[in-house]
Amino acid sequence: MKEHWNKNHVSKNHWNKNHWGRYMYCLYVLLAASLTVGWYPESQAKSLNMVMGSTLQKMETICLLNENNRLFLQGIAETEVTERRQSEQMDEYQRRAVKTIQKKKVKAASGVSAGSRRILERIVEAEAGDQDLKGRLLVANVVLNRVKSKKFPNTVKGVVFAHRQFSPISNGSYYRVHVSGKTKRAVRKALQGEDHSRGALYFMCRSASSARNVAWFDRDLKRLFKYGCHEFFR
Repeated sequence: MKEHWNKNHVSKNHWNKNHWGRYMYCLYVLLAASLTVGWYPESQAKSLNMVMGSTLQKMETICLLNENNRLFLQGIAETEVTERRQSEQMDEYQRRAVKTIQKKKVKAASGVSAGSRRILERIVEAEAGDQDLKGRLLVANVVLNRVKSKKFPNTVKGVVFAHRQFSPISNGSYYRVHVSGKTKRAVRKALQGEDHSRGALYFMCRSASSARNVAWFDRDLKRLFKYGCHEFFR
């Protein structure tokens, strides 16, 4: 509002000075005409010439002020355009920067496709659907640890569907589960980098495993810890 008033005020002053300049110009012409036709006696010619010189100087000053005002208003307009363009460019730069950062965060948080995430959610639900959030998170950690390991396939799908690795694939429970919100939250945490597995590549539920499998785990692997019903090995 203040800026708008200032512009109106400048414009009003500009008009007043233009009006005053026209008045002075008319006076100058009138005085010049008076000298030309001899309306003034010769004794007053010197005084009249001084008045005309002063009037001419004032007219030049007014013209200069008018030109300065015109340049001033033009400068204000150009500054506003420049500032607006710079603001728009900065907004666009910040928007692109935020979008790039968000893309990087999504990539770092997931690291897998939507299809791989759904496979991971289903195997976690089938293996640890009766466990708490951390118990489910640990199973997801094991799957992702295998993806990173050279001993196993380098995709979630390859790890989960590898021959005789996860019993829910063999007995079909993988295909029957309904993935809960808690399981989705556990998988999301695992994909975001939360890991409590200590590098575990295997887990088993001792009470639900055959004696042969239990013997193999105890004999050939290093036991790391137990959480819930699962024991974790490497």
